[in-house]
Amino acid sequence: MKTRVSIAMCVVSILAMALAYGQSQAEMARVDIPFKFMVGKTEMPAGKYEFARQAGQETSLLLRNLDTNKTTFVPVVERLAETSPLEKHKAKVVFDTVGSQKFLSELWPADNADGYLVGVTKGEEKHEVVTEN
Repeated sequence: MKTRVSIAMCVVSILAMALAYGQSQAEMARVDIPFKFMVGKTEMPAGKYEFARQAGQETSLLLRNLDTNKTTFVPVVERLAETSPLEKHKAKVVFDTVGSQKFLSELWPADNADGYLVGVTKGEEKHEVVTEN
């Protein structure tokens, strides 16, 4: 009987931790990215993605592929100040194209929030912006 109670308490504890983990995230953007792209050295497929920030965590963001439910940590290089704080806008994600590859570069949450620089590329680049639906 003690074994069953111990197992049940373990399961309840794991579920409580998973629930707390899920609630400590703040969704920042949901975008449909129509092309494959790089996050650092990791290639990500085209698809629907959600960007989130964990409470109290400023050094990385969470990127979740909504099609596969796979989550990737995205390191934050630095915060970017909003240059037009009175203008409201949808969330947007910026990619740098170098050659034939697209690299995740910036995330700007909706409205007038400051952004995040999440990638730096070397060489000549072209910006491409994907906005929230």
